[in-house]
Amino acid sequence: MNRTSRYSFILAKIYGKVAKTYVGANFQDLLRLKRLQEISDQLFPGERTPAQEEPESTELEARIVKAEINSMIRILTLLRDPADILVHILRKFEYQSLKTVIRSLAREGAEEPVFWDLGKYALLRPAKGRDLEKAVAASPYAWVVPHVHSRQLFEVENMLDRDYYSRLVAFARSLPRRDRTGVMRLVSLEMTLANVIWALRLRFSFGLDAQAAHPLMIPGGADSHRKAMAEAFEIPADSLEGWRRWKYAWLIDDQLGENFRAPDPVRAEQKATRRLALRAHQLLHEDPFTLTPIVAYFKLKELETGMLKIAVEALQLSVPEHEVLSMVGVG
Repeated sequence: MNRTSRYSFILAKIYGKVAKTYVGANFQDLLRLKRLQEISDQLFPGERTPAQEEPESTELEARIVKAEINSMIRILTLLRDPADILVHILRKFEYQSLKTVIRSLAREGAEEPVFWDLGKYALLRPAKGRDLEKAVAASPYAWVVPHVHSRQLFEVENMLDRDYYSRLVAFARSLPRRDRTGVMRLVSLEMTLANVIWALRLRFSFGLDAQAAHPLMIPGGADSHRKAMAEAFEIPADSLEGWRRWKYAWLIDDQLGENFRAPDPVRAEQKATRRLALRAHQLLHEDPFTLTPIVAYFKLKELETGMLKIAVEALQLSVPEHEVLSMVGVG
């Protein structure tokens, strides 16, 4: 099977799956369900046995992640010799696993670390006896171990993000021109938004000034982006007019009311996720015989995982539907 035939076959599968994804209008239908079992039945129809008990939220979230990972691995298998960038996007789940391991190593009582099974694409695997530090030290991520006890946790997580994005852009730039053009439209937007969210987090969640934050920013971007990153540390926290004039004001415009005190990085991140999903949806239908739609599909599957976990957590915490929709920008 030549490249065109293989891509046609894969795209037919992808387009069928995208119509059913929960990044968009379908998400609202999910929020109307009243029990975790109903969400489980919606996501995994026909798989429940009569004797099966109501799932725990952590159990359901783990099942969601595993299903998304497996859907991506199936595409990689169909490609036979997948592009490095697709494998790297799959490994975003591994970077997330690594963050849970780092949190457990850095502090007592942290969340239970999770090792997602990426099959032959895994670089991080559990060590015997649940020795977390040994597991990381035996992986290509061993470079992070010396920093766990010498730096603050957010700095280590920032290092992991910068490592992920530096590799992502390197893989994108190494693609043949026919594949690179569309893929870079998605990768550039993702890196830009990640940098903006980190700027807001570093200032408003961790109290860093511009000088302290500078080494933690993801390098690159146009002059206008770098200027906006500097302004993120200069605009008075409660300045409505200042933030309205900011290049990335659209990320926080729903926060700029009379009770505004400072940008909320969490809410801004949800809007960034929504913008990234829209870009991925657009690219899914462009240049059908290039790598662009497949990269866009992988990004949508990654984003869908987060959306589904939000739905599960919202039901557990009895968060009203309208509040969740407002937070994620759907509806």
